[in-house]
Amino acid sequence: MRILVPGPTDRQYGFTLLEMMIVLLIIGIATAMASVSAFGDNDARALRQDAKRLAQLFTVAQAEAIASGRTIVWEHSATGYRFVRLPRQLILPARLAARASQTVETPTTAMKQGSPLRPRTWTSAEPVDVRVTPAGNVIFGADWIPGPLDMQLSAGAEVVRLARLGSGRFVVSP
Repeated sequence: MRILVPGPTDRQYGFTLLEMMIVLLIIGIATAMASVSAFGDNDARALRQDAKRLAQLFTVAQAEAIASGRTIVWEHSATGYRFVRLPRQLILPARLAARASQTVETPTTAMKQGSPLRPRTWTSAEPVDVRVTPAGNVIFGADWIPGPLDMQLSAGAEVVRLARLGSGRFVVSP
């Protein structure tokens, strides 16, 4: 009867399963990095990233407007955008309003640097053109069900669409 004793005559040749998995993981990561750098379009990616960030910030602005009861307006230019909080409207009874001699107008306030709604610049290298449907300012109020919104962001030849669904959720499509 033969007895197997571990030693130099009982050696295994080949790779273990763990070694094979590590090698395949390294090859997969290297392939993914090479394909992204070789076939990635930086302008399209930057514009899509701007649209996704804007969708998240619009959701935050709507929640902030509902929580504070103050209207928030989104303003944009070719180089960047910002959110502005409008003053709270004072509603007086008719007699008091008739007696009031002057109305005190408070200025709009831009969001501070620590806020998620702080002023930002576009990440796209080219100026960004914004087309909003329905035309006008993008306004976030205290209403729970906001109206529809369709926005088209374009920079150079790249175009990305941002839409608000009936549920209030924002969707980005290329």
